[in-house]
Amino acid sequence: MIVEVYINMGSIKETSEIFGSMFLGKGLLVKRAIQVLIKKWHAMGSVTNAPKRRPPSVCMPEVTDDVR
Repeated sequence: MIVEVYINMGSIKETSEIFGSMFLGKGLLVKRAIQVLIKKWHAMGSVTNAPKRRPPSVCMPEVTDDVR
């Protein structure tokens, strides 16, 4: 939603003010937070976090025997 407002308004300041008025008492979004979301949206097409890549855990009999 923040990205959509920014695209429509074209201004980080206006985007921050709109969200400040929508969520009273939560404070304005800082410029850097909006910039990070826009950059992520341009790079990934989404603002969700990318899946983490980690190697699969391996349980080999010779390794598990050493642990016991």
